Amino acid sequence: MATTFKAVVFQHHKKQDGTYNVKIRVTHNRQRRLLATNIFVTKEDLTRGLKIKSQNILDNTKAIIDGYMRITATISIQVAKDMNVDDVLKYIDTYQANNKVFKLDFISYAEKITKELEDTGRKGNSLMYKTVANSLKCFLGYDTIDISEINVQFLNDYCQWLKTKPARKNRPDKDTGRRMPSLYLSTIRAIHNRAKSEFNDEDAGIINIPLSPFKKFKIPAVPVSRKRALTKEQFTKLISHPYELVMYRGFNRMNLAKDVFLLSFGLMGMNAVDLFECTNYEGGYLNYNRTKTKNRRADAARMVVKVHPELMPLFEKYRDKKGKRVFCFYQYYSDANTFSAAINKGLKKIGEKIGIADFEFYAARHTWATLATNKVGIAKDLVHEALNHVDDKMRITDIYIEKDWRRIDDANKQMLEYVGFSKVNIKEEIYQRKFNKHLPKREHPIFSEE
Repeated sequence: MATTFKAVVFQHHKKQDGTYNVKIRVTHNRQRRLLATNIFVTKEDLTRGLKIKSQNILDNTKAIIDGYMRITATISIQVAKDMNVDDVLKYIDTYQANNKVFKLDFISYAEKITKELEDTGRKGNSLMYKTVANSLKCFLGYDTIDISEINVQFLNDYCQWLKTKPARKNRPDKDTGRRMPSLYLSTIRAIHNRAKSEFNDEDAGIINIPLSPFKKFKIPAVPVSRKRALTKEQFTKLISHPYELVMYRGFNRMNLAKDVFLLSFGLMGMNAVDLFECTNYEGGYLNYNRTKTKNRRADAARMVVKVHPELMPLFEKYRDKKGKRVFCFYQYYSDANTFSAAINKGLKKIGEKIGIADFEFYAARHTWATLATNKVGIAKDLVHEALNHVDDKMRITDIYIEKDWRRIDDANKQMLEYVGFSKVNIKEEIYQRKFNKHLPKREHPIFSEE
């Protein structure tokens, strides 16, 4: 009698988290056994009768069953007649042990890279890898996939699934799945290439990972970013927008958002993570390595920014009195992501008041670049230098040519004068308690009450 295999789910195998482990039922000579798999399903993947209806799950269980069938096909009919089901299972185990093929759990490998990136301080890249790993789990319906299954068909299916993902609730204006396919699939390609580099040795004839699916699969292009730059008129509105009355201990979110946006602009589009982390200020110059590009540049994306007199009051307002970092933001927010989220929430509210749709922090860089190029007449190559962009054409040249920071300082000086930065008023009004005098007097983190 031929051995048969079938993927099954049983009610009594339901776990506490509501998932079911898919089993492979092996039948031979009217005897049955169950083999566990690493596939877990939810109620949404099943019919009322606990039959698997998810096509992804069906495809993956079929791949497992096909493997078992190829093994049992090597047993002669005469020998199979005398075997019981346990003999068949033992034969499968022995065959797999003797014909072992290279296996690499792609998701676990991605999580390993995530940990390495996190440990080396590359938090942005780490978060991207983690997000992609979680996305793959969501797409598959379980937590593992062998690298041999990352083929062109899989990539096409995953890409189409990403395009169906709904827009974020707080960003209904964004096109569905706009950037996700490009970003996520580029990350998967990077993981796949790293695995091939680590586990293949062409010189020694060791090819553990033979597939190169990205030679045939075309990753969707990154869509053009939304134009986020403010006009000079909008920038003037922001400068003149009044502070809210400070009612509580700590920062007022809208006031902080306005200040940090202006601070970023005055420092030539300095990112939130760099404002949060930077530690080096000396002789009127702020020194830092731009987090986003420091691992992609020969000069480690070094920036030296002069703090011009127009910017100094705002700069000093947020100086770290403890001296551990340049700014005090770390004392009030647990990490740069939390800090950035608070700023963007504050800017959204400001945008509603002064008529700037979808106002967000990254507009500071876009505004500096757009006004510098289109209104002030600063050359594009100098704008690229000031924003510390990665330029593939200049990678080698930049190793030998020392950057002239004076040209960049002068360009920023022109920008501050153009937008009228000297009109920025940094003084916030703090609510004075007149009642409950027994309560301790509150102090704002920047200005003490006098």
